[in-house]
Amino acid sequence: MIKNYELSCLVSSRIDEIERDTIIENINKLAQEKGCEVLKPISISEVTLGYPINGEEKVQLLVLNFKYENTDLMDIKKEIEKDKKIIRCLLKKISPEKKMHIHKRKPKLKEEPKQKGKVELKDIDKKIEEIFNSTESPSTTGEQLSNESK
Repeated sequence: MIKNYELSCLVSSRIDEIERDTIIENINKLAQEKGCEVLKPISISEVTLGYPINGEEKVQLLVLNFKYENTDLMDIKKEIEKDKKIIRCLLKKISPEKKMHIHKRKPKLKEEPKQKGKVELKDIDKKIEEIFNSTESPSTTGEQLSNESK
């Protein structure tokens, strides 16, 4: 069964471009010899490490994606690790890239607050008077209560 793999190698940043290119050529040559189908050419990026490895704080990261049918991947990794300029090497299985289906949300329509008819100040004053008059009934006023207690 053919599976997808990713090979990541940390290479010293102290080497020049010619040495880096020879390492890349060796990796590509080894992949072809083992029958790997290269999905993406080797990508190169400069990386600052979280902690020094072998005295290196900045390294070059080489990443190769390929398909491989056999399961003897350790042979490939061991061959690559023989090169002393490669600090670390990681070989991992990756899932095939899937196209993501993006759902677009419909924008929500803002509901406008219902506006009631304009209220006039006269109506507000009447309502306030009604409220005060209903709470000031003769049985609850302070004067009435004090007169009754005598």
